[in-house]
Amino acid sequence: MNKSVTIIAVSVAAILLFFPVLFCWFLAAFADLTLHFVVPVIGVLLVVLTGFIAFGLSNKIFYKKCIVSLSVLIVLLAGSIETENFYKHSYIPSITVGQQSGFYKYYMPFTNSDKLSRLEEKSSLRFSKEDELPVVDGATALFPVYCSFVEAVYPSDCEIEKCVGFNKTTGAYKNLIEEKVDIIFVAQPSKEQIEAAKEAGIEFNMYPIGYEAFVFLVNQKNPVDGLSLAQIKDIYTGKITNWKDVGGKNQAIRPFQRDTNSGSQTAFLAVMGKDADLLPPETHQVSGMDGLIDVVSDYQNHSNAIGYSFRYYVESMDKNINIKILKLNGIEPNRENIRNRTYPITDNFYAITLKGKESANTKKFINWILSEQGQTLIEKVGYVPLSEK
Repeated sequence: MNKSVTIIAVSVAAILLFFPVLFCWFLAAFADLTLHFVVPVIGVLLVVLTGFIAFGLSNKIFYKKCIVSLSVLIVLLAGSIETENFYKHSYIPSITVGQQSGFYKYYMPFTNSDKLSRLEEKSSLRFSKEDELPVVDGATALFPVYCSFVEAVYPSDCEIEKCVGFNKTTGAYKNLIEEKVDIIFVAQPSKEQIEAAKEAGIEFNMYPIGYEAFVFLVNQKNPVDGLSLAQIKDIYTGKITNWKDVGGKNQAIRPFQRDTNSGSQTAFLAVMGKDADLLPPETHQVSGMDGLIDVVSDYQNHSNAIGYSFRYYVESMDKNINIKILKLNGIEPNRENIRNRTYPITDNFYAITLKGKESANTKKFINWILSEQGQTLIEKVGYVPLSEK
């Protein structure tokens, strides 16, 4: 009879705990607790522990054994959580995340895309289908800029796929050097890209067309809201390795970098300076700006991460409520602080062509971009134009 009562007690306890345990699984996942692959194990252990308690209370003869078993299970549970916590905050493999599939389609001109900006009046420059149309390409963060330009100036019945490329910074520079495109819209070239142009016997014409801020990112739940430029350099050279040293939690810092010759990596190297002895990026390297945002926003695995990008991309193209942009030297990278140059890392972005190889229409297009209408579109997109408004 005693055994029957015990079995019933354990069964009822297990059933009563099933739904609360299921709720705990979801709570652990969405509350960003330091539980990841152990969450299902925790649920099972909770049921087992309840069973042991019920069994022990019903069978006094086995009470001590139940208490010992309960203690062992609690130790194993705590150990598994701490093991995972150590893994997440001490070791990470190399990460490669590509650009979202079909991402560029949101910015294709003449598709009624709400991602593009438009002039209120007709453009003063209009190409026809019979004209030799400049072929353009560029960085991910500048898709909205040059696609808005194209929609304003190019004929709607042109073969748009032949006129507009979406190959990101590295591919755009490669295409320009190989003379497959006429204009690229990018950040400044890297040392390797300049050398590649020299080896090909060509030289870049770099036209500054607007201003942008280079920003550093952390997880939204990181208590650190800002760093000094000196602290950023110390983090990426390994002099500062723990968030507690800059006002954060006692966690090792994971300083992520981008892939070589990407626009943000080139900008990052310019910020750090040519003589900086940087940490090797191999195990903290992410491909694609969206990939970097993904790892910084993933509190479960990268709560102590820091990364970087361009302000516009983070605020407008890949919004993520789980990341925050840090103040730098106490200054926010908003448009006003970019405009008045008080934010410490403010730089131009460019329309780049090849010297001596610009067609008449390429020159017209560049001149229009630098005109009041072109600068107005840059402002409408969300960047800071060269001219004051």
